[in-house]
Amino acid sequence: MQLPLLNSEGVIRWVDGQDILYLQTDGSGDVTLFAYDETYKAISTVKELFRLLEPAGFVRVDRGTVVNPSRIDSFDPLLNVARIRTSESIILISVPERMLGILKLFGTGGE
Repeated sequence: MQLPLLNSEGVIRWVDGQDILYLQTDGSGDVTLFAYDETYKAISTVKELFRLLEPAGFVRVDRGTVVNPSRIDSFDPLLNVARIRTSESIILISVPERMLGILKLFGTGGE
């Protein structure tokens, strides 16, 4: 199994789980994974996850929200709200004005 981890330089690397010798948490709950010749950190922030997902087309609409534009069902241009359907409900995500242009590139904003 391949794991997306941050190496000691902060670069995301896909690491084979069999290469991990052990893992340990520090006092704050951050996980450090140890391989034979490298130490890794588990991806734990929105910024890190966005770096991983951005090449797949995900958009960071605000500091704490990353959206897959291809999964937006509809967009309400009056309220600036994107509508995304899950198996159990419909999620409404507020989209700041400054991000509307980016969503339009994906054919989801303002329509």
